[in-house]
Parts: sequence; structure tokens; C-alpha cells
Amino acid sequence: MVETILVRYGELALKSERVRRRFERCLVENIKAALKGIDHELRGERGRIFVETPSADEAIERLVRVPGVVSVSPAVKTRATLEGMTSTAVDVAKKVLEPGMSFAVRTRRAGEHEFTSRDVDAAVGSAILAAIPGVRVDLSAPDEEISIEVRGESAYVFTEVLQGPGGLPLGTQGTVVALLSGGIDSPVAAWLMMKRGCRPVLVHLDARPYSDARARAMAAARALSDWAAGGKMAMYVVPYGEVLRAIVERAPRRLTCLLCKRGMYRIAEMVAAREGALGIVTGEVLGQVASQTLANLRVLDAAVDLPVFRPLLGLDKVEVERIARRLGTHEVSTERAMPCAAAPKRPETRADLGRVLEAERKLDLAPLLEEALGRAERISF
Repeated sequence: MVETILVRYGELALKSERVRRRFERCLVENIKAALKGIDHELRGERGRIFVETPSADEAIERLVRVPGVVSVSPAVKTRATLEGMTSTAVDVAKKVLEPGMSFAVRTRRAGEHEFTSRDVDAAVGSAILAAIPGVRVDLSAPDEEISIEVRGESAYVFTEVLQGPGGLPLGTQGTVVALLSGGIDSPVAAWLMMKRGCRPVLVHLDARPYSDARARAMAAARALSDWAAGGKMAMYVVPYGEVLRAIVERAPRRLTCLLCKRGMYRIAEMVAAREGALGIVTGEVLGQVASQTLANLRVLDAAVDLPVFRPLLGLDKVEVERIARRLGTHEVSTERAMPCAAAPKRPETRADLGRVLEAERKLDLAPLLEEALGRAERISF
């Protein structure tokens, strides 16, 4: 049986007419890509997209992972008449209501009709009370809501509202390079930028023999690709061990983490030049570790010309973990992995940029960074 799915989007409708049309076209194309392989028909109206498919459950599972989608509802389509809506709503109510339960009817309309939303609420509510003995109306905290959306000559009756990521359609804001460590924070940072319309190119710096988080990073990348609206996601895996060895052996130990991260930023900037990316994304949280103090973040920013975006900057660990569980990376990001053996016992927390630049002049890391990127593996998910 073919079912109808209502797909809602939010802030797109607030854009100027020209921008709104462009964003809506992008969202429609992303939805089509996400539903590839599922038999479906798609049409759009202002503020809504309708998907008709015989595989509603599978389609919904994919739709709630499309950036720009605020929510979806499996619905029963009927005629926009009081008789049609009442009959359909009673059939829907019989599937979810039992004696002793409470309900409310919520109607929204778009277009001109001979009835008001209150007329629909009253007619449908009365019919449900007559058809299902023992139920009652509760407009404040009902056990079930029977929702009706009237648009033109059609109406849609539903009881479920499943949340999507919201935000903007993927690709509307360009490409960014996202550093992916394999820990909890960096996948969340990449996902939040995806939610704002950015398509990420992932970069993992493989620091073996000092640490080994490649497997976790690969698993996190695969999880993130499920949110890519049916598109492919690229990840560079860059051998970084020799760069880190030079830093550990030839630079002041208190500066190891800062010099290491500045090297990572520079590789990210080189990848950005290849991929046409407009910025670098990191999972840094203000004050979480020594390299993420405000003073040290300023030193890190000075390593590159591109803007560095830190969507987690003001979040705490609990907030980050909650998002990680939602997007499906928390479990893989918390698997056991070798901690970084290069980290000093007493890292610098308020580094002086001049001292950092002096250490870098003596290191001359540029050839090592270029060699590392030249040996990188580019993987598609």
C-alpha cells in the first residue's frame, strides 16, 4: 500500500524568495538521493515536501537523517472535506486509542476553505467520541494527538512526528575540511557543520606509533556518511607519525601538543586547497585540555589563513555526548584505543606565539608535512 509522508522544513521558509527556492531545490535533490533504491514519488509545496511510497518505514529511516529536514510524519491522505477528514481521522484514531485514553485533535490549514480549523477539530473530536467508547478529550496533556493538515483540496491525518536534524540542506554553504581524531568530539563538530549546510571532507592524522585511533576514525566516518543525504563522503588518512617524531625529538616538550596541532591545521589547509573548501572544522571545546585554552587557540589559529570553525566551543562533555549518541558515533568513539604517547607531562597552557614560531623555524616542518600529505590515502564512504 502506498503511504504518504509529510516532510517539514523550517528556516528555509524565512529566506528571501530567490534563496528559498534555491535551498528548496537543494533539499529536494538531497531527499531524492537519500531515497535512492526506494520506489517513491516526490512533490513539493511551499513549506512542505510530500513523499508517496510503498516502503514508508525504510523511507522515514532515511529522511530523518537528511540535514534540512525538521520532522516527518507518516500520514493518511484524504479529501479536504469535513466528511472525508472525519471518516479518515476516526479510522486512524481507532488504531491508537483505547477506552480510558485521552486525545486531542489539532488542525492546521493552508489555503481557502469553507470551514475553519476549529470546525474540523469539533467535527472530528465529536466523531471520535461517538466511535470509540470510553475515550475523553484532553487539550492540555492528551495521551494521543490526532493531527490534521489541510492543504488545498487534500488533507493529511497523522499521529506521529519524527524529528530530523533540521538546519540547512547539505551543500548550500559549501565545503569544509573537518579534522577527525577518532574521539567523541570531532565527529560531533563535523555533524553540526553538516546540519548548517556544509559538506565536510574528513582528515584523519594517523599518528602511529605514538597513538592508534585509525579504526575509530574510520568507524566514525562511516557513521557520519549516513547523514550525507545519499552522497559520498571523502576522508584523507594522512601518515603523521614522522611529523610528530620530529616535534617530540627536536622541539621544547611543553610545546609538543601545540606544534602537533599547528601541523595538523596546515595539512587541513592543504587539503582544503585541493578540495575547494572554505574553512577548517575542529572538535575543540574551550578549556577542555591544555591545548584548548583561549590563549592556545589563538596560537593555533595563527598557523593557517583559513577560518577555523569550532562548533563545540561552548558545549560541555555531557552535551557533546548526547549529540554523539544521537548521530551514532558515541559507541565507536569510546572504544579502547592507545592514548597519545607523545603528550608531555606538563603541556603549555598559555603559549607565547613568538616562542612557538621560533620553535617551528628550527624544525622546518614544511617538507615533512608535504611528504605526509603526498602519502595520504583518500577514502570514499
